[in-house]
Amino acid sequence: MSPAIVAVVATWQRPAEIAALLDSLTRVGPALVGVVVTDNAGDEATRAALDASPLRTHRLVPEKNLGCGGGLALAEEKALEFFAPAITHVWILDDDAVVEPDSLDKLLAALQGSGAGCACSAIVDCEGRLGWFPGLLDRERFAAVKAGTTPTQFIARFGPAPVAFSWCTGVSLLVKREVFDAVGFHRGDYLIRGEDLEFSLRISSYAKGVFVPDSVVRHLPPAVDNIDPAKNYQRHLYMLQNLAYTGFRVAHGRSLLRSFPGNWLRFLREWGPSLRNFRVAFGAFWRGAVLGLPVGADPRTPQ
Repeated sequence: MSPAIVAVVATWQRPAEIAALLDSLTRVGPALVGVVVTDNAGDEATRAALDASPLRTHRLVPEKNLGCGGGLALAEEKALEFFAPAITHVWILDDDAVVEPDSLDKLLAALQGSGAGCACSAIVDCEGRLGWFPGLLDRERFAAVKAGTTPTQFIARFGPAPVAFSWCTGVSLLVKREVFDAVGFHRGDYLIRGEDLEFSLRISSYAKGVFVPDSVVRHLPPAVDNIDPAKNYQRHLYMLQNLAYTGFRVAHGRSLLRSFPGNWLRFLREWGPSLRNFRVAFGAFWRGAVLGLPVGADPRTPQ
């Protein structure tokens, strides 16, 4: 059976990034049969970017901002509805990703050769260095991707073979349809940050997940300098809360507890070890781990 792949994306007012992603997807080949985008902002420029693409696209505009998790869940649900029964894989992509022409073929080959249920790409920054890395089960290879090597350097050292992971980011993740049917959609109550970790851990608890070092995808988010510091600060707290919830309250998230202290120290290093920051970081832990509230289920979270 020939592969029939639908890409799913959630976005909020990033028309230039969506246009760049769609342009890159025109070069991956006929296996990609469509793209479903949840436009959480109902942005006219985003609509225009989708209308200008030669790809078969579907734009979904929810009544309210569903966040990344809820936006992806809606796109996944509609992708299976619009393209059933032909769809064989779902390709989850960030709106600020740019894929290389052979990246999809490499992911498909890795799934076929390894028997895995999902495969993630080598995600590189604008300088071509690995970032947004997955949690590789091989310690030596995990240390290498954390060190900011390039895919070429990684392959020269370890070879191109897929490497098993426990979790990964959602920048580029290809999932077999049967695995997707078994584990379900992204969780809508992860309004922002951490939805990809929970979802990939849920998959790897059911089926093998692999990192594919020669499937290269660039991740080009807006510069941090262009982000309101107050919003960036709050997003970091949301990440801490969702990590606490996933690690302490979700059975397949227990492996995140190993990185629990490091995530909190990283917050304090970035924002300063003040009494206020200790207090708000503890509050994020309390709401996630003790009260059992992911960000989207927390009544304190602005909707």
